[in-house]
Amino acid sequence: MGNTVKKQHYIWRKYLAKWTETGDRFNGKLFVLRKEIKGNQKKIEFRELEKIGFEKYYYDITGFNNIDVSILNQLIANMQEKEIAKFGIKIETLNEANTQRDFIEKNVMCYSENIETEFHFFEKLLAGDISFYEDSNNQKILDKLRKGIITSIFSDEQLSEESIIDMLKEFSTENTIDLKYEFNRFFWMQCLRSPRVHRDTKRNIEELKKEYSELEGINTNFLINFLMVYHAERMALNITQNFESNILLYKNNTDIPFITGDTPIVCRTGNEMKNGMSIFHYPISPQIAVELVITPKFMLSETKNVVMELNKEFESIIKNCNRKLANNCANEIYSNTEKSLLDLQREERM
Repeated sequence: MGNTVKKQHYIWRKYLAKWTETGDRFNGKLFVLRKEIKGNQKKIEFRELEKIGFEKYYYDITGFNNIDVSILNQLIANMQEKEIAKFGIKIETLNEANTQRDFIEKNVMCYSENIETEFHFFEKLLAGDISFYEDSNNQKILDKLRKGIITSIFSDEQLSEESIIDMLKEFSTENTIDLKYEFNRFFWMQCLRSPRVHRDTKRNIEELKKEYSELEGINTNFLINFLMVYHAERMALNITQNFESNILLYKNNTDIPFITGDTPIVCRTGNEMKNGMSIFHYPISPQIAVELVITPKFMLSETKNVVMELNKEFESIIKNCNRKLANNCANEIYSNTEKSLLDLQREERM
């Protein structure tokens, strides 16, 4: 089993290394602004990566019981089992999970981070390459078939049997890698592992436990962590299969860096789609940020990935993104410069 990991990170150190002075994920340091300070902490500090972005036993799920396993069984029943297996979560492994306080850290978080390591998404994005984020051939065929069916319902134009057969002939049964789907899996796990999401989920579960006596015995930490995995996988599948999604990649050429924080992904359009779209902001360095743009399928004539250069005249976009992200963080906000945090503190009165 090895040594138990006590310091369990909700922010990947490899990700944060882009904001350090050396780019070193082990010894690098960055600036942190805290909304609330504890003990000898300062409001703004220059801190080592190993001393931020974690909580002791953050993913601890030990001490669960039969009712918790029953809930997990229901989640798995509503999901493709092979996707759960990708994260190493199977019912037969729960005996280990009940005694290992770092089970999620080692079997879920490390696997999630390995998705990026395997496909080099950060490396591609930092180089301005967004070509990997395209629908797979099979998805294009399914969308074409679905669109044809919808069109036939609302018009006299009917799909011929011959055209359906031709489309199905193009469908591949081989086990090919869908890079768009893999990126979505990585993206949503980084979004849902944050302390902001954990805090909100815990509050909702505790309120349900008070309202429904039959839930009184459930293990809150167990449910928080498995709901995180469940929803990350479901979001990835749903967005890949049932929505249009594209990347707007910002290249920041100004003196104002993109900041990040303990909740590094924020929905800039709010809880509901605005003007028919949702936009999720994810900075991956002080100079590069990903905007994941999600719209209903077939609503727009054409959507595509875009790289946008942000020069001085677009500073307001960067400031707005930074404000949205900072306000959404649970406590800690990170930057490569002290000035950017001082400016933010003054403007937002943090």
